[in-house]
Amino acid sequence: MENLVSIIIPTYNAEQYIREAIESALKQTYSDFEIVIIDDGSTDATKKVLELYLKNSKVRYFYQENKGLAGARNTGIRNARGDYIALLDADDIFLPDKIEEQMKYLKNNPSCDIVYCDLYHFFDEEPKKLFKINYHYYSGLEVLPNLLKKDFIAPLTVLLRKSVFSRFGDFDENFRRSEDLEFFLRAAYGGANICFLPMILAKLRMRRNNNLQGLNSQPAIKSLNLKILEDLNKKMNGKERQRYKINSYIKRAAFKTVLAYLLIGDKENARKFLFKRFNNPPFFLLRVFIVLIPARLFKSFLQFLYYLNRSLKFKRR
Repeated sequence: MENLVSIIIPTYNAEQYIREAIESALKQTYSDFEIVIIDDGSTDATKKVLELYLKNSKVRYFYQENKGLAGARNTGIRNARGDYIALLDADDIFLPDKIEEQMKYLKNNPSCDIVYCDLYHFFDEEPKKLFKINYHYYSGLEVLPNLLKKDFIAPLTVLLRKSVFSRFGDFDENFRRSEDLEFFLRAAYGGANICFLPMILAKLRMRRNNNLQGLNSQPAIKSLNLKILEDLNKKMNGKERQRYKINSYIKRAAFKTVLAYLLIGDKENARKFLFKRFNNPPFFLLRVFIVLIPARLFKSFLQFLYYLNRSLKFKRR
């Protein structure tokens, strides 16, 4: 449908959050939308919480065995009736004019395939305190080289034409984490025109007990990000590798993986990974440090830096 926006909400055991996400979708100032909820094998009371909303003609519900976030999003996209897709995780929130502003942008910029916006962050424990991270955002040809450096596109900030998926493929269901980074890098490398709309139109929830954001998940996240860069490197020709300096970003991602292991006190895997990936002299001294310095010292120091960096990132609005 030409002007219909399908808002995809994947959910897995998010009974305490999903009501707020749905309400934020229903309160959009843009009226031509549907909400497609994909229950990815929830075992909590999610279906009961949704009963009231399922009576609304704008809301459609699908249940499936657990496939992970990428699989749930793909199911939603395949069942979407709209020509435009918005992504809303079950614990995040759209501001009321998000869809209207982004649809206006896409209509005024027909060459744009994907538009994303700025956002607020908030912590689960203090939902009324909004924080702004001062990321640098990019459009057009600047997206790919900068996305190789840092992941700055949050899925809930995106509105995209459904045709993007037929051109560049769905979310890769082999990834249980970082599936969004893989998708946006693949699309940008394939030639998708990704555009930034400088407006704050969404709120992302930070859950301190969320495994995806917790310390223990950092080695897995950093390892996956490294794999994504290595896979993209295989697709590039020699000139592209040189142009985008992807080998330097691969090395940096590998070093971040070492630090992620040390962050949780896993000195053994940090040592193995370092010895496997880095054989040149500048890293010999680090090898010695890892062997000689107790794991708890690495852990304490790196966690101090981790939380310091985290606190400096978040600025009250």
